[in-house]
Amino acid sequence: MENKKSLTFLNYAAILSIFFFSGGGTFMNAAVETMIQAWPELSVTMVRMVTSLPCLVSLPVAILTGRLAGSKISYRFCAVFGTILILVGGVAPFFFDKSWTMILVFRTLLGIGVGFSGMRNALIINSVPEEKKSAMIGYGSSAMNACAMIAGPVVGILAGISWKAPFLYNLLGVFALLLVTFYLKEPEKVTGSEPKTAAEAENVTERRKKDGGEKNPEGWKILVYIALQFILTMALYPVLSGMSTYMAAKNIGSPFMAGISTFVYGLFGVLINLVLNRLIGFFRQYMLPAMCLCFSIGMAMVVYLPVLPAVLVGVALISSGFNTLMSLFQVYNGKVSTPAQVGLTSTIIISVLNLGNFVSVYYINACHMIFSRGSDIESTFFGSMILYAAAAVLAVVVKPAPESEYKR
Repeated sequence: MENKKSLTFLNYAAILSIFFFSGGGTFMNAAVETMIQAWPELSVTMVRMVTSLPCLVSLPVAILTGRLAGSKISYRFCAVFGTILILVGGVAPFFFDKSWTMILVFRTLLGIGVGFSGMRNALIINSVPEEKKSAMIGYGSSAMNACAMIAGPVVGILAGISWKAPFLYNLLGVFALLLVTFYLKEPEKVTGSEPKTAAEAENVTERRKKDGGEKNPEGWKILVYIALQFILTMALYPVLSGMSTYMAAKNIGSPFMAGISTFVYGLFGVLINLVLNRLIGFFRQYMLPAMCLCFSIGMAMVVYLPVLPAVLVGVALISSGFNTLMSLFQVYNGKVSTPAQVGLTSTIIISVLNLGNFVSVYYINACHMIFSRGSDIESTFFGSMILYAAAAVLAVVVKPAPESEYKR
């Protein structure tokens, strides 16, 4: 069976610490406008590369490390080296503040570091006991959302001091570096000892079949998870980037209230993933369509009830749906992938998040051409509501959940 080392609280904390800065490329969002004003000689597009460049760089690095982690290079190396790059690349622009080119060079280093953290869910799948995997993936997503939620106001406060002060937020990476350096355990290799429970025995039997060269009957589901993660992320991102524009157009609230909606999104992303394991146990094979409907209902509240309380409740449902799905794809992937596949497939699922964000610009234009509502953002919100509802129906028909979910 797969023997898992006995993990202490600090070992688990070390694993979760990798998630904290896995979205490090976007932490400067709140400071972009301040940077645009501080560098008037540069184009807005050039300044915005401070957030977009790390995301683009992290994509190929994450795929490469996902292929190599656990075989050619250790998970510990990926975690430690990646965190060092995030720390150096994140903080250095504060000191090298005379050249925007140098700032982008360091942001590239940060993006490479973020790419090395792409193996985080594969690490959980290979390190954590079977009965704790779902919960740990949920906690990891909560940690990622919590750090992003904290970063927004803190970076905003630092931007009020100086355009370059926000880069100092990345100093918090020191704590993650200490944890992964001293407390992260490398997963053990598969051994031949016997499983202790019936559930473990069934899981090991299936994995041995897959590793033995037999056709993996559930392999097609991996492609479904990758495709859904890409499409659903593409439909989500305009909600995050366009809420302030939508609220202003509908006279719902000030930019401050738009910031509150972002806080609500992050808060519910944290809370929902803390109970991920229980939700999976409750909804079983219907978890995926249920969360797609949750998102769609939230989007409907934003579109059809454009008043502040309803919009905030809608944002909470949107966050609950998407953040649960993001974790769920990792849980399902761990159950249908072979041990040889899981590192790469887990990383690809993470990587298409950035790809979905990039393509969302074209998705906005397409939605406005098709639906032609009051504004491009409103058309996109309407399109996302329909798309998630369609995904829910498709999930019921196609049955992409692992076979084990139908046997509970």
